[in-house]
Amino acid sequence: MSEIKVLWRQVRRAVFLGGASLAAAACGMLPYDDVEVDRSWYVGHCLPHQPAMAENARPVGPEDLTMDANGVLYVSSNDYTIETNSVSRRAGAIYRYDVARDGKVAPMRIRSESDRVPAYFEKNFFPHGISLLEANGEKRLFVINHRIQQRKQYPDERNLANVFDLPRGEVRHSYVEIFRIEADKDGEVLVHERTVNDKDALAGQPAPHAGRGVLLSDVVAVGPQQFFATNNPRGFMDKFDISMFHNSLGNVLYFDGKGYRVAVDGIDFGDGINIGADNKVLYLATMRHGELIAYKTNLNRPGESQPGKIELMELPTRVRLEGHLDNIEWVNGERRQLLVATHSNLAAVGLQRLEAPVKANSRIVRVGLAEDGALDKNAVKLVYANDGDQVSAASVAAYYKDKNRERLIVGSLLDDSFLVCRIDAH
Repeated sequence: MSEIKVLWRQVRRAVFLGGASLAAAACGMLPYDDVEVDRSWYVGHCLPHQPAMAENARPVGPEDLTMDANGVLYVSSNDYTIETNSVSRRAGAIYRYDVARDGKVAPMRIRSESDRVPAYFEKNFFPHGISLLEANGEKRLFVINHRIQQRKQYPDERNLANVFDLPRGEVRHSYVEIFRIEADKDGEVLVHERTVNDKDALAGQPAPHAGRGVLLSDVVAVGPQQFFATNNPRGFMDKFDISMFHNSLGNVLYFDGKGYRVAVDGIDFGDGINIGADNKVLYLATMRHGELIAYKTNLNRPGESQPGKIELMELPTRVRLEGHLDNIEWVNGERRQLLVATHSNLAAVGLQRLEAPVKANSRIVRVGLAEDGALDKNAVKLVYANDGDQVSAASVAAYYKDKNRERLIVGSLLDDSFLVCRIDAH
C-alpha cells in the first residue's frame, strides 16, 4: 500500500503542477505599460549585502516589509509553499532588522495584553500584509494573520481519501493582529493589543460584488485601531470568474475600530495598499490589470479621531506599470514617492509555490506624486529588475539612505530570506 501512496502522490503532484500552470496562465496575461519609464536609476545587478542572522532566524517567505523613521525594518515571514500532502505548516513570525545600524536579523518576541497568549502565535501565526503606524510617540504594527484550520480527517480508515492520503485541505481565516512595539532590556518586543476577527465581518450590510467573505491581502493603518485592507474573493468560482470573464469582484474594507464596512467595491483583485503621512490620499495596487490607483479621503491625521462616515474619491489618473502589481511602500518618511513591486509571470509564481524548479522575474518601480498626492505619470523610474537569480517573485521593496550607506531591501513571496542590496554608487 505504501508504494501505491507514493505513486499516487507523484501523479497528484504532476496534475497539480499542470493545473496551476494553466490556471495562472489564464489570468496572467501581462498588462500593458502606459507610462514612460525612466531607466537612468536602474540597478541591474545589485551588490548583495548579507546581514548577520540571529541563531534562530529563518525569515522564509518575506512577502511584506515596512520601515520606521529610524531605519528599522519589520518583515512579515510565512512559508507560502503549497503542500500537497496535508502536512502541517510551520508557523511564521515577524522579523526585525536595524538597517541604519546594520544589526542582526532576528524574530521578534511577543507579549500579550489581550486574550491571545504567546503560545498561540507560536502555533497559528501566518503573517501576510503588514503596516506600521507611528503616531503620538508610539509605534503599532498591524498584521494580517491567515489563521489556519485544518479540515478533519475522515474517521473511516478504508475511505479512499485516507487510503490514498488525499489532502484534506485547510480553511484560512483572515484575522488582523494589532501590536504595540515597545522597548525592554532585551530590545524591541511586540505587545499584542487586539485581534480583529473576520467572523460575520460584513453581516447585515449590502453584499458587495464578491459576497460577504473576507480574505485579506494587505493592510494599512490609519489610527490606533482603524485600518483599510484589500479583500479578494476566496472561492474557486469567484476566482474563475475573475480570470476568465474579467469581472472585478474584490473590494477595499475599512475597519473603524468596531466593525468592517466596504469602502470601495468592484476592485480588480486589489493587493498592495498604503496611505500618505496625513491620511489624505490612499493608494491601491491591483494584481490582474496592473493598475495603481489613488483615492482622496476625508480622514484626519493618524493621531486624531476619525470621522464616522468614510469617503473615498478617485483621483485622476490610474497608472499601469507593465506587470501584475503587488505591495506598495514609501521611499522615505516624506512619503512623496512610492516603491511598487510587479510580477511579469504569474504562471511561474504559481509553479514555484508548488515547489517546481522555476524562478520568477522581479521588478521594482518608483512612482512620484503630484502636489495634491495624485500619481505622476511623468515620474516613473525602474529601480530594480532581475530574472529571478537574486530574488524570485519580488513582492515588496524598501529603501534606506544616510551619509554612510544606501540600501535597497527586496522581499519576496517564496525566497528563504529578503535581499539587501548595497547601492552606494547611487
